[in-house]
Amino acid sequence: MRDYLKVYRTEEGFDLSRLLNDDYFRAIKLLYNDKHYVSAMKLMMSFLDTVGYLEFGDKPGNFQLWLGTYANLSKVGVTAEELWELRNSLLHMTNLDSRKVKAGKVHRLFFYVGLPPDDFPTGDEEGKYLGFLQLIQCITEAVGRYCVSFNEEPSKTTTFFERYDGIISDTRYLE
Repeated sequence: MRDYLKVYRTEEGFDLSRLLNDDYFRAIKLLYNDKHYVSAMKLMMSFLDTVGYLEFGDKPGNFQLWLGTYANLSKVGVTAEELWELRNSLLHMTNLDSRKVKAGKVHRLFFYVGLPPDDFPTGDEEGKYLGFLQLIQCITEAVGRYCVSFNEEPSKTTTFFERYDGIISDTRYLE
């Protein structure tokens, strides 16, 4: 495995943004651009799991906590809890019906691709609509805020590196 500390260290410091792009967003973009939308969404959910773990450790709710700290989900009209339930149903069963969705406790999310017309519905009794491109943009902005916090709070670096050392990725297996 190649040493990510050497690859992503710059004169300005550690380039966390480039690391996260290379290890996650590049694959999400490849899948999305090749019209493998479900797989791209699954990888996005896995990415959110990972950054939640990196920031807050292995504790319940780290996915939602990361989103609540860094993402402005109001831009896409969903909540962190709804995304968590989408994550659960996609990653575990490749469907849209988590246990909480089936119990009527959380809205089902239907994701779509592209830019909707002005009269596109936001949801109905079956669930809410989520623009995948809009979610990608929202998460990209959140990653930007996360990277700023990483660079502004040097105390985060040791914990981050300890946790990231246990993460596997395609880019580290390339060489």
